[in-house]
Amino acid sequence: MKKRLILAAAFAILVFNLVVRVRADFLTSDLGISQRLFRASVDQWLVLCNSFLAFSDSNWEKRSLGEKVWNATWEMLPVVTFAESDLREEAYLSEYLQQKESKITPLEAAVLAENEAVNKTANETLNGPETDMTNHMTDFIPAAAPQAVYSRQQLQDEGFVKGTFYSEDPTTMIRAGQLDFNTLMGFDATLKQDNTMPQILIYHTHSQETYIDSVPNDENTSIMGVGEHLSNILRTKYGYNVIHHMGKYDVEGRDYAYSNAMADIENVLVQNPSVEVIIDLHRDETNADTRLVTNIQNKTMARFMFFNGLSYTRELGELTSLPNPYVQDNLSFAFQMQLFAEEYYPGLTRRIYLKGYRYNMHYRPKTLLIELGSQTNTVEEAMNSCEPLAHIISEVLNGTNKQ
Repeated sequence: MKKRLILAAAFAILVFNLVVRVRADFLTSDLGISQRLFRASVDQWLVLCNSFLAFSDSNWEKRSLGEKVWNATWEMLPVVTFAESDLREEAYLSEYLQQKESKITPLEAAVLAENEAVNKTANETLNGPETDMTNHMTDFIPAAAPQAVYSRQQLQDEGFVKGTFYSEDPTTMIRAGQLDFNTLMGFDATLKQDNTMPQILIYHTHSQETYIDSVPNDENTSIMGVGEHLSNILRTKYGYNVIHHMGKYDVEGRDYAYSNAMADIENVLVQNPSVEVIIDLHRDETNADTRLVTNIQNKTMARFMFFNGLSYTRELGELTSLPNPYVQDNLSFAFQMQLFAEEYYPGLTRRIYLKGYRYNMHYRPKTLLIELGSQTNTVEEAMNSCEPLAHIISEVLNGTNKQ
């Protein structure tokens, strides 16, 4: 009677084991796993049955029924099997579930390999025996000539353009024609409004973003302080009329920051209809080991990235509830910035990141979302980057990037 109870319990455990394993196999979408998991479970069943049948009556009496059921159950549980098995499929499942629960964003994952490669080169340069790490206090001199040149043949190839200048989030996809070079460069990014009226609006959807050495509660050392520095360079060095909006939309949390910002941004634009350029300036969040740095004119600078929302996801297609009539214009505007940066300041920018939603980029054709450095950069590195960034912006707005 006891043996029958044990065998019945073992059979129930086997069924449970198979259900969990097949469910896990379904999550991985790997059809080859089920067959091997089934064979492994049958093997466990046979081993368990043989063990039970091999016991003599006296052996059964040496341990309580509860102990035997518990031990059998423990050995058959999927958690224990997964932990002890060396099957590659089970290791893959564990990794899959871990990634699913990870807090690492798709953005970090997409650029991790790029960051590691560039960081290695940058660190070798910055830490070399003949390199002076001191940030000289001399004025930044805008680059007068390109340091890298892409051929017309390369830029006419959409595959080359996408592979060289873009990272695409898995939730979205760039569609045919959107990266056509003639379309991207054919966009007229020059300013029509002179500086007697506001021309550029800079604001921060995520105003609370800080750097590794930012002073707590001192917004001058946060992304907002970096935004003010960029605004001042554009005003004093290049002559633009810039509004730096200091609204805070993520103090209580980031989840609704974009929707929180909409009313204020719309109000600023109603009061200043002459604004042609909108820049939402952010600071990225990367893993703790990533250092987004490069060296220009003996100054360490935080690398930055242009970002485009496509209002299009693979799952839903065109997001009619989040329309952006300026998606192509935004793409073209960012690309012209990226190409000039890559030619004149190689290594300063990361690849343009494409994601599925709108990110309030629907207010003007010339809208940029910029991720300037990450939490592992210093305030000084971020401030230093504002000099070449301002030069890049100015060249595109003047149209001299096409000459």
